[in-house]
Order: sequence, then C-alpha cells, then structure tokens
Amino acid sequence: MALAQPENSETFMDVKVNYQKAKDASEAFAIAKNQITGDYVDKFKVKTELSYDEAGRKIIATGKGFTLTLAFGASACDVTLELGFLYKPLKGKILETVEHKIKKHV
Repeated sequence: MALAQPENSETFMDVKVNYQKAKDASEAFAIAKNQITGDYVDKFKVKTELSYDEAGRKIIATGKGFTLTLAFGASACDVTLELGFLYKPLKGKILETVEHKIKKHV
C-alpha cells in the first residue's frame, strides 16, 4: 500500500511559537519585522534575501540551501524551515534558535 502524497507541494509547519508580548498577528509581525533586518541576518554570515509579506503577515528568508518562513497568526507564529540535504542535520538547532528569538521579542 502506497502512502498518498498531498496534491499540492504545501509545506508543513515545523514549530508553533505562542506570542509572549504581542496581542495579535499585526503587532507580532511589526515587532518581528523590526527585529529581523538585513543587518541582523548579516551577523550569521549567510547570504540571505528577506521578503516581507504585509498582507499575509509573513517574513520569508531565503538563501543557498534554505528557506525560513515565519507566518504570524492570531496568537502564534508558525515557523517552517526547508533545508537542503547538507543542512538537514542542523535543522533542530536552527529551529531552537529561531524559537528562542521569537519568544524573547514577540
């Protein structure tokens, strides 16, 4: 028996982080947008392109071998991390770091 694959290439959330300070998605998105800037990402010495989806309340960071998506919902941020084969062993540590940053500021 074969397992059914989703009809679309939708990815699934890796971590859900409840807001500690923000009251709603708009406030959480605004806080995160102010924290996650090009200068902040440059500290990691990884070439990254950031995009901000105001309407969808998402922040997407893309680089060679990864895509990180932060989707801000009513009371929590859904974090999705897609990694290339070479980076997969680091997924747990990366998600832990992202989760800590969100909890600290949002």
